[in-house]
Amino acid sequence: MIYDLLEVFKREYEQRGDMLILGSYELKEGMYIKVNSDKTSQAFIVKRKNRELIFSDINGGLNSKAYEWFKERDYYSDVISNRKVLDAPKKIIHNNNYLSLYMKVEQFNLENLEHIKKNLYNKLLNFSFKDKHEIKIVKEYKKLNTCDRKRDVAKKYKFLKNNMETIMNLAKDNEITNYIKIFFDVPLDRYKEESAIYFSLKLFNKNIYSKYIENLIYGLPDSNIVLNDKKPFCKNLTRKTSTPFLILKEDVLMEKKFFDWLKTQKYMDKTPLGSEFFINRDFREKDLVIDFDYLPIKIDKLKEPITIKNHLLLKKGKVLIEDETIEYLNILEDKIDEVLYNRQLKNNYYGEVYKKLDNNFASFIYTTRDAMSGYFKKYDDRAFYKVIEKYATHLAIEHIIRGRFLSAGLSLNLKFSLRKKGEETMNIKKMQESMIERIEDANYDNLTAEEFFYISGQMAKYLISQSKAHQKNGDLLESYLRANSSTKLKRVIESEYFKYKHAISLGYVKFNNAMSLIMAYDESDKLSLSKNMDSFLVGALSENIFYMKREVDNV
Repeated sequence: MIYDLLEVFKREYEQRGDMLILGSYELKEGMYIKVNSDKTSQAFIVKRKNRELIFSDINGGLNSKAYEWFKERDYYSDVISNRKVLDAPKKIIHNNNYLSLYMKVEQFNLENLEHIKKNLYNKLLNFSFKDKHEIKIVKEYKKLNTCDRKRDVAKKYKFLKNNMETIMNLAKDNEITNYIKIFFDVPLDRYKEESAIYFSLKLFNKNIYSKYIENLIYGLPDSNIVLNDKKPFCKNLTRKTSTPFLILKEDVLMEKKFFDWLKTQKYMDKTPLGSEFFINRDFREKDLVIDFDYLPIKIDKLKEPITIKNHLLLKKGKVLIEDETIEYLNILEDKIDEVLYNRQLKNNYYGEVYKKLDNNFASFIYTTRDAMSGYFKKYDDRAFYKVIEKYATHLAIEHIIRGRFLSAGLSLNLKFSLRKKGEETMNIKKMQESMIERIEDANYDNLTAEEFFYISGQMAKYLISQSKAHQKNGDLLESYLRANSSTKLKRVIESEYFKYKHAISLGYVKFNNAMSLIMAYDESDKLSLSKNMDSFLVGALSENIFYMKREVDNV
């Protein structure tokens, strides 16, 4: 997977170089010090306010040119990870060369100066590495160990020694709580040159796995693989060489740059390499790719617009909800997220579903989200329509249980509107007119299953409306929804009628005829409610015929 992506990334990198990464690279919060060649210095502060990055000097003045200067040097000075700092295991120093110094505020003090000297300046000055693998790796860099470089290392340490207390006080005065980063004003190529020493030492997963073949270094990459004594899951224990694979140092560096680039990409951008690949990473561990796929096509605009019709003739307040035409895939995704999932889908496409959600609702997200992300992120609709047909009704019931009756109705509207041509959907206007005519004419002949469950839903809604409860939530429908056959549904309706009959006039002809119509339905035909749930819910959620008058044609 990674190497498929790397092939595409290499093509982009060959054209743009490190600017591919630096273009969206951002500085972390903290205080940044630029030390000029004349030993004067300038201080800048990086803060975030409402997720917006703000870079200014200590007087509050903005300086975009200085930001770019720091950004480049920050990238080349940063360590691969906290596991790979030069002073492990103490982990006080977080930069990789002597031209910069990164430390947390609480560790930036004179007491740690000797530690810095020993583990940063002396180590890089004398190449005083103890591990035999490290000694062999840095051998090629000893040519850098000139008198001029030694003097320069000493000058940088001297500045730090003489100014540490001043910088400490400056950070305190400006209420810096995270990092202090110091950079010396030298050409960018010098930063690249010095950081190359660190990367040669730390680029591989572990240097003990590295092999020298025809003067070329092969090693185990560090990204997306774990191979240590505590987690030896990737080791080939039956082979002479336990490492699963080794690659060239140059390829490991390119892989490192790929993950550097990946960390800078915005979380919601799923095709950052263009339309060729879908990439999703764990936003908590930005270098961890958790989903990847090749995209043969990319869809922004739908081939045919989808009209979300108001099949149930729902009203918002007293106004009939208008039909809505959707032309773009991302708009359809938003509509699905809002209507079916109560805005809980897009944030739960991957990983563990938000713990505070109801277990039943969370289960539906786990079950359906692959089909949803498959369509909206990878443009594969093969499972999408099947999932909508199978689960939209269940999600509508979830809305009902929580008292979101309008959302439940809109969910059915969405389900019916997304049905493919040829799939039947109840003509609700026609059903309403037909049932009013049946009830008012006391016509009980040949009642279809669709008509029975529809009028049962209407009756359930009417009986619930007789409740004196201040809030009529989904609990009032629960007994109906649990009935698993037409026979049991009739029993529930009869039981609920006796509960509310005191509120219903004995002379209410329309109600009496409707109750007779339901009870006269052939009990030997024990139809499943679950298989006819849409008809029942349409009755329960659409306008109630007990409050409607029969339309009489003008003669």
